[in-house]
Amino acid sequence: MLTASSDATAPDLERLIRSGLIDCVFEPVRDVTTDAPAGYRVRHINSEDPQLGHEESTSLRAVLRQSPLVGDIDSSFRETGLRAAEAAGLESHTRLFMTAEPESLVTLEDRSGEPDRSVILQLDAGRVARHPAAVLRSVRAARQLGWGIGVTGVGQTIESTAFLPLVNPSVVTLHEDVLRYEDEDYLAELIRLLHAHVERTGAVIVAEGVSEEDDLDLVAAIGARLITGPFVGEATSEPATIDVPREDPLGEHTARNLPVSGTPYSIAQGLRRDPLVLPHAMLGAQLRSLVRRALGSGASTVAIGAFAEEADLSEEMVSGFAALEEACGFVGMLSGGFSEAPVAGVRSGGVDSSDPLRREYAIIVVGPDWSGMVTASQRVDLGSDGRLEYDVFVTSERYACVDAARSLLSRISAAR
Repeated sequence: MLTASSDATAPDLERLIRSGLIDCVFEPVRDVTTDAPAGYRVRHINSEDPQLGHEESTSLRAVLRQSPLVGDIDSSFRETGLRAAEAAGLESHTRLFMTAEPESLVTLEDRSGEPDRSVILQLDAGRVARHPAAVLRSVRAARQLGWGIGVTGVGQTIESTAFLPLVNPSVVTLHEDVLRYEDEDYLAELIRLLHAHVERTGAVIVAEGVSEEDDLDLVAAIGARLITGPFVGEATSEPATIDVPREDPLGEHTARNLPVSGTPYSIAQGLRRDPLVLPHAMLGAQLRSLVRRALGSGASTVAIGAFAEEADLSEEMVSGFAALEEACGFVGMLSGGFSEAPVAGVRSGGVDSSDPLRREYAIIVVGPDWSGMVTASQRVDLGSDGRLEYDVFVTSERYACVDAARSLLSRISAAR
């Protein structure tokens, strides 16, 4: 029997699915602004031992993520949840919040004929960082098919906020532990980062685990609009129908659903201004300057570098990336000279010999509240004094930095 403390394996989970023993419960979500129902959080439980409720749902999800069939099983979970909602009589306008694994997004069906973003697929913040290339591709496809995108588990650590600008979720769901935190300095930093994303995109914050009225003080301090937990209502297999909300909390969210393509330099050319012309030493100084700036930005930051060939990577830059790996939430390096980064813990990937990235240099830093990029392409002709020269863009333009970071992340291999 699968319980929260069991060491159940993937075959156990497959047996439960084949036997029809995976059931769904619906946890009510409330809008604190309108004081009206806002939908349901869908959780899966083992009907052989259903009394564990929320704990059981967490256990199932943990077992699922250990399975080599995680994508197929999660697709089955999603299908079970949608069927259960239909069987319960929930109308199509009812918003459902469903945990989703990155591996299952490739199996999404077309929901573009349904009410806009009526199902929010919530990706775990930690798992996004493990599969950045696949997640960014799949998120765009999911949006085109009519699914909403959220990120869950945010706030347990500051690192969990790092991918918010790159995934651009309409829903940011806090880890339920956040409401138990008492460190005011930590909460202040978290609130600043969350609201940088909310202010820029119109996303909403969901507070999970609201268990008593006193929790509402912190909910208000954080600025969460939606809440769920025992205070709102217990999970049930027989959810009540919900009227069409008079106000859609996600109606203001802006999703730039552009394809992941190009290189940092080609993206920077869209800035419609002439690049700087810098000698090799000045380019190096610009790259190092941005690394130093990134070091002070902390764990909410994604930092990625591209270096045409490994021979172009100085010992000073390697040391800089070693420091970034300690300081930032996600760090990557790409080069035509290696497929494994020369710094432990830094993510990388192969760069094909035909990839235009092999002629470019870049440092890109993106966080919820700031961004910066230096990107360069070597000039064919030498300068007047016979030195190498580079066309260089130095920018903090938000969308250019985000798009450039996404272009590099599309080349990063999944974590092992």
